[in-house]
Amino acid sequence: MADKSVFSRLQKLFSTNTIVRKTTKGVKVVDTDEYQSMTTNLVDRYMKLRMASYGSGLLESSLAYQQVRIDLFRDYDSMDTDPIIASALDIFADECTPKNEQGNVLKIHHPDDNIKQILENLFYDILNVEYTLWPWTRNLVKYGDFFLQLEIAEGLGVVNVLPLSSYETSRVEGFDPTNPQRVKFVYAPYQNPLSGMSQTPKKELENYEVAHFRLNSDPNFLPYGKSMIEGGRRVWKQLSLMEDAMLIHRVMRAPEKRIFKIDVGNIPPTEVDQYMQKIIQTSKKVPFVDERTGEYNLKFNMMNMIEDYYMPVRGNDNGTSIDTLKGLEYTMTDDLNYLKNKLMASLKIPKAFLGYSEDTNGKATLAAMDVRFAKTIERIQRVLISELTKIAIIHLYAQGIKMKV
Repeated sequence: MADKSVFSRLQKLFSTNTIVRKTTKGVKVVDTDEYQSMTTNLVDRYMKLRMASYGSGLLESSLAYQQVRIDLFRDYDSMDTDPIIASALDIFADECTPKNEQGNVLKIHHPDDNIKQILENLFYDILNVEYTLWPWTRNLVKYGDFFLQLEIAEGLGVVNVLPLSSYETSRVEGFDPTNPQRVKFVYAPYQNPLSGMSQTPKKELENYEVAHFRLNSDPNFLPYGKSMIEGGRRVWKQLSLMEDAMLIHRVMRAPEKRIFKIDVGNIPPTEVDQYMQKIIQTSKKVPFVDERTGEYNLKFNMMNMIEDYYMPVRGNDNGTSIDTLKGLEYTMTDDLNYLKNKLMASLKIPKAFLGYSEDTNGKATLAAMDVRFAKTIERIQRVLISELTKIAIIHLYAQGIKMKV
């Protein structure tokens, strides 16, 4: 007997990526996964690293294939510690989730008031989008992907959601020869062999059980999305190296030193060293003493950085004198500005809002000030609306509501 439960119907409904329904006004098609916007699933940046395994009936990605994604995510986490990148991610999230005149983050439209109330209850009471949509958006623009597991109850719809780590979640396609468009998600939590805790088994989730927010701006990253900070990843590494070189130069080479030229007069050459040490000990500060042992710490030698030079001189015209040795000047500030400008250009955010150096008053949002940035925000918002629409369809379908459009 065929399984006619709501979950089997949801599986069938979301196994084609496009939902087609007959309505009173004709045929209505909803592309829930934005499948039509992709060029082809054969274009894959990680195709050379992918290995197919059909032994368990499920196409599993190889370790190298997943490692490439994890390496990217680690770079993104490191970039998030940079003040410019962190501010950019916050700005993306702020501009994608502004409040309207009524103070609502999400505005729901539907001719049926009953369905509108059900969806308002879903998004504002169950999902709590006023607080959760901002971190969801920030993770989306940071990693290019955001996975949200849906807890569905028959007759009630979506009753809870659980964010899944992008490190531990994989999207699997092409595992069903009879339906190439069928999608599953594999959640494999990281297991620490030294923790002594029980091993959590991996989970396989159907397409209707996961809302996959992804930025499909580049088909080379399919079946995943592309991070908004991916374009600046290489420049950020170069800028970090340049900044480290600048700091090392400032500490090691920039301090100004003095040269003491001590007239040794007619002192025999064999006694010059002893005389110089006497002068140095008299004019120097107290030597460094280890507080724990009370002994001299010979490993701590500051002569390389800040101590002065003492040089013996001899002759009637060369009396004792003190000269100043200037530190080396750092002349690569233009290179730093060049790399910083490239990084800001890759983020697509006006420079004034990242450097806080110019007047930015006059508009309610940044998107209202810059048309190019407004288009970027609009693309991200389309991704958010697409997956929120998918969640709404699942919620209504699980409650047994047949929508009329």
